[in-house]
Amino acid sequence: MKLSDIKIPALSKPMPPFDPGYPISQRENLLKAFRHEKPVWMPHQYRSTQFALCPANQDMPRSMTSATDDWFGVQYTFSEAFGTPTPVPGMLDDITQWEEKIKWPDMNAFDWDAGLNNFVRKPELALATPYGNGLFERMHIFLDFETALVDLLTEPEASKSFFMKMADYKIEIFERMYERYHFDYVIYNDDWGTARDAFFSEDVLKDLLFEPTKKIFDAIHDKGVLVQFHNCGKIDRFIPYIVEGLEADALEIQPINDIKGILKKYGSRVTVELKADPYIMNDLDKTDDEIRAYARSFVDEYGAQANNGSGVVFSTSCNDERIFHVFEEEVYNYSLELYSRL
Repeated sequence: MKLSDIKIPALSKPMPPFDPGYPISQRENLLKAFRHEKPVWMPHQYRSTQFALCPANQDMPRSMTSATDDWFGVQYTFSEAFGTPTPVPGMLDDITQWEEKIKWPDMNAFDWDAGLNNFVRKPELALATPYGNGLFERMHIFLDFETALVDLLTEPEASKSFFMKMADYKIEIFERMYERYHFDYVIYNDDWGTARDAFFSEDVLKDLLFEPTKKIFDAIHDKGVLVQFHNCGKIDRFIPYIVEGLEADALEIQPINDIKGILKKYGSRVTVELKADPYIMNDLDKTDDEIRAYARSFVDEYGAQANNGSGVVFSTSCNDERIFHVFEEEVYNYSLELYSRL
């Protein structure tokens, strides 16, 4: 099979359960990693997590499979090709209009207990929730991407005041959800980069986004909840601010960043989620032995025995049950053996 023939799924299908008889719960093992301790084996993050999606929280498209809106009234088109909703730009002409035009949701108008009767907690798994769009993402959803980038430079005061107000709103959402679900961790999303570099400078981060983002992270930490920062793009230049300043507990970033460098410098302070190579995981010509060899090389390079802190937690983008199972089983068995010597 040629590399160009390999089809990488945008969303992987659910895979059959894997239960080798864990020595401790998957929740305990994952939280060890998120607290930068040595886990018992390399955690498979999404296998180890139960997600609670609070129905009252609509700070995101109401539907992920069709044209829709959110509770600010932003309209979204749906792309069949990419399987995602995309915001229609132009609710604001520029960020100076935010106080005049944004209608903030009345949090008391929503039933935050909705769905609780049908929610069954799985104590063997960590409990988490995705946190919706981050501060910069919300800004360009209201505007359009180019206008948002320009306004960061030309309207810094209005941008900062918007971010601070949005931070208070985000904190209220979190606190209302936490009262019901008592999460172990949240995934905070705010993409700050392209495949080549960051969208904006370190000065923009320091002057405009750092303080309100820190306010959100502190509010989450005050409840004893951990923060995983999902941030797409090449954002190496921001890692010191994210780890040392914002104090993110874990990173969900792309391997275009210097993962080994981050682990070497910050492994005792932050955990990195790393996806197995999708070109290997979706290559149907790979034999079981080749997948096992790749799994071992993955643990050899990124495991807790070879890095500061907990090493990485892993995930996969794979739709083939054979490859998925062989990789998952080998990572578990091999890392369990290596970590037992730590």
